[in-house]
Amino acid sequence: MTTLGEMLKGPCSRSLWDRLCPLLEALDETAATGVATGLRSWPPEQRPMPDRWWAEWLAGDVRPYHALAGTRRLGRLVDVESARVPAEPEADRDEYEEANDRVHTPSGYALTDGVAFPYGAIAVAAPSDLRRLVLGAVAEWHHNGGDVVGWSTLASGPLTTFLDGADYHDNPLDIQISPDGAIVAASVECRWHAWSSAGEPLWTLAPEEIWPDGSAGGGADDGDDEEEDDLVGIDVPVRFSFDAAGRRVAVGRLRGGPVAVLDARTGQVLAGSPGPDGARWEGEGPVALDAAGGLLAHARGSRLVVREVDGGAVLAEADTGLVTIHALAAAPDGTGYLAVGADGKDDPAVCVLTLSPAPPPPGGPSLPPILTAGGLIRPDRTPDGMVATDPMSVITARAVWTASGPLAFMSSDVGDLLFGDDGRVLRLSSGPSVAAFTPDGRALVTVGCAEQDEMDPIDVWFLNGPDGPDGPAAPDHTP
Repeated sequence: MTTLGEMLKGPCSRSLWDRLCPLLEALDETAATGVATGLRSWPPEQRPMPDRWWAEWLAGDVRPYHALAGTRRLGRLVDVESARVPAEPEADRDEYEEANDRVHTPSGYALTDGVAFPYGAIAVAAPSDLRRLVLGAVAEWHHNGGDVVGWSTLASGPLTTFLDGADYHDNPLDIQISPDGAIVAASVECRWHAWSSAGEPLWTLAPEEIWPDGSAGGGADDGDDEEEDDLVGIDVPVRFSFDAAGRRVAVGRLRGGPVAVLDARTGQVLAGSPGPDGARWEGEGPVALDAAGGLLAHARGSRLVVREVDGGAVLAEADTGLVTIHALAAAPDGTGYLAVGADGKDDPAVCVLTLSPAPPPPGGPSLPPILTAGGLIRPDRTPDGMVATDPMSVITARAVWTASGPLAFMSSDVGDLLFGDDGRVLRLSSGPSVAAFTPDGRALVTVGCAEQDEMDPIDVWFLNGPDGPDGPAAPDHTP
């Protein structure tokens, strides 16, 4: 009888994976870890998560062998428009075209009247349980903005509408879901919005309402600048960051302006508004809150600033070496930060910074902590022709700090890549996509448009298995 070890020595294939899966289900955590070593040479696409594993995952029944799966096809954007979960995610194009001609019946869903993704998706957000996704459509500039809707990954049924594109003209460039899954945040037309997960509006806030003197960093853009329209439409890209409990949310704008920390449920400004002396937290987003919501990191040009949220005192700052910073992530305890952006050659790069206590001076008062920036780390390979300062790269950049360390994602017109703080590339695609890390860092959800026949596939990439941060390290790329 062929053993599991002997099967793993053979060339990888989908048929072999299908034969392996029943054997993998019998493994405990120790054995699964050993098998993972043999699967590291297998591309994630050759290890799709079977339906029964996916059902366990969604039910919260996470098993050791789940980490051995590489990816899971959830469907395509046409499924979102049709408000359905496909019975067969790998179905071909003809099946999808046929499904879109059906009337709304128990056996099939026609396209919904109010939701459309004619030019694809510009943003996606995913809670840790992956039971639903929130997607933002690319705006149709001469008609309406991009719809923002919630789509169930469990069962076909009505979508949750957060924003109807007919009511505005802008792209929802960043959508975030709080770690507890209770709150969805997005920004359009220079206004910040929050909803409950059921789609009930919680609050809407414009920066000029916080800073009525008009010094909100350009929050009232009129959208007439053609160069800016190419990047963002009306709004400047906004970044949101929740604390672990979903009680606080930080907001920053990539093109500069004040940074604010809000009560996630009420929109009340907790920090960042003008103080008695008129001072504000001037910076350039992105932003990152630590798990407790007590420390805030934000960019200021190429520098990273770390503040106490309560009181706003600057604890430390350091230069990252990046020309621009597109995304930030904080270690849960606030002692480490990942900055994602572009180096001096417009190539993708990251910088890892460490916040550590200062040595206590003899007999004197304690000193503030020290923020130390490591050297720039570049991915060991990138899509040919990728430019990290291009609009698509700026908009799509994302960062997360997983249990095994930080990860960065970036996409452009020529492809996308996912890489770690050692420069090792975990995913590289020849087509562009938008993506979101789950708050727990266990998965990356991508909405791609690599090929016309793919019809904007929606995929989950699992990050805590053979392809995750615990894989073999790449050579040091620090200059």
